[in-house]
Amino acid sequence: MSSEWEKREIRMQPNHGWKTQKEGYKIFVADRGAVRFEFPGDWELSPPKGNRRSFQMYDGKPPNDNIRLEVSHFYLPGFNERGQPIDWKGLPLAQMIDDVTRDRSREQTRRGQTFAIQFPGLEMAWLETEFMDPGEKRPAHTRICLARGGGVQALITMDFWPEDGATARGVWNDVVSSLKLGQYIESPSRGPDV
Repeated sequence: MSSEWEKREIRMQPNHGWKTQKEGYKIFVADRGAVRFEFPGDWELSPPKGNRRSFQMYDGKPPNDNIRLEVSHFYLPGFNERGQPIDWKGLPLAQMIDDVTRDRSREQTRRGQTFAIQFPGLEMAWLETEFMDPGEKRPAHTRICLARGGGVQALITMDFWPEDGATARGVWNDVVSSLKLGQYIESPSRGPDV
């Protein structure tokens, strides 16, 4: 990913394929389709800045936000040193999530169950934890998801306050149910093939 970002408006072709599952949502697309999902249309989008390589979406303009969604991705190597395709199923995402979320930098006060889901061409694992926010000195929640498909691995996180849990969980469900990885788009003005 480049550290320089440019916003461009593109005129859509007639009968383009961009359609959201939910009214009032937008479609987020990174690297021409490496990562794609839907999120609320009134949320603020912040591209990567400085050393941060992730996109962030907020339910309000920071610092007046209560929910933050963040996504980053990288490309998986496709072949081993002998030129054979790599089967990434031997590296289970649920185990990776469990290992990653045992981080001691956030004192977890509650840890939820890890969920692992597989669809054709896409697998993901995620869980929710509660921790004490060091700045606000009150409980906060985070959801973390690792997803893999189409030669791409994505990390999606969502931080929110307990009182915003119903909204956050609804948006989370919309994001993960609309997630697509490694489905590239030839023309942004035409949209995905339908």
